Amino acid sequence: MQAHPSVAATPLSRRTRLFLEIGWLVIVVKCLVVPWVITRWQIPVHPGWVIVPTLMYAALVTVVVMAVRRE
Repeated sequence: MQAHPSVAATPLSRRTRLFLEIGWLVIVVKCLVVPWVITRWQIPVHPGWVIVPTLMYAALVTVVVMAVRRE
């Protein structure tokens, strides 16, 4: 099935791609730091309750940005 010519995929702008890359880098750092913080200060919550929603929302935003990109 071919895409309609007016709906052809266009590459992300450099600015948008940089924004997504920096955002994912921050998220990765957060996902690495959260377990340490929870253990260090003995916070009674599983790290998954913080990490999983973060990854889900980040993935959703990435998909939406890629789907709604402008020509």
